[in-house]
Amino acid sequence: MTTNNTADIVEDQPPWAWIKCVRDMTDAHSCRPNVELPVEVLPWLLISDRKSSLNVSKLKEHRITHILSVHAVSPREEGYYQERLDGTGIVHKRVSCDDTEGYPMIDRHWADCLQFLRTVRATLNGRVVVHCVAGVNRSGLICCAAQMVLEQQPLLDVVRHCIDRRGAVLWNRSFQRQLCDLAKREGLLGPPPPGYTDEPLVDTIPAPPPAHCIIMEKQTVKSTMAAHIEDRLATLKKQSTNCNQLC
Repeated sequence: MTTNNTADIVEDQPPWAWIKCVRDMTDAHSCRPNVELPVEVLPWLLISDRKSSLNVSKLKEHRITHILSVHAVSPREEGYYQERLDGTGIVHKRVSCDDTEGYPMIDRHWADCLQFLRTVRATLNGRVVVHCVAGVNRSGLICCAAQMVLEQQPLLDVVRHCIDRRGAVLWNRSFQRQLCDLAKREGLLGPPPPGYTDEPLVDTIPAPPPAHCIIMEKQTVKSTMAAHIEDRLATLKKQSTNCNQLC
């Protein structure tokens, strides 16, 4: 177990040195190639996206016993999800939350998630996959928080490990800060990162859009292109038919 060097930390001040270090760590790996999901973070903890969480074969392959979904869905989609899990014996919990800058993910949902994750960790052969839409921000925050708190590991070691396993993770800057604030409250900041000061961080670059928005934009482009190609093929088929009739 590693605890804070409290002599250097002002009680009511955000842990700026750690916040800046976490941002630099995540930014440095934001363009890493995607890995196949789900991916194991710990023997009992995996991270994934929505698509992979619907793949029952993958869930069985990874011996998943529990699923923690950290994103909102419509009642229809929730029903479809439950149908996919029927007969698998997998325990599913959903936490409806947003991936937006400033959304209080830890304050609103951490206690609920922690209770569920603690139960999985205490279960013989329990393995939980935590997923959001893209497997980057909401699931990244909860996985890092879970490893940090339940395994009593220092913040920067946890973030570094999650990046090593998942790649691009924790783009949401407010989530980065919430994780650092949680580490401070839990006494798990660890040693101050070399080269970083406690001067407040001043944002000069706009925050990136939510990860799921980038994915949805790509999906929209693909759908538009597919519709365009389909229309074009229909037009060519019609022209070919007219040509044959004229001939």
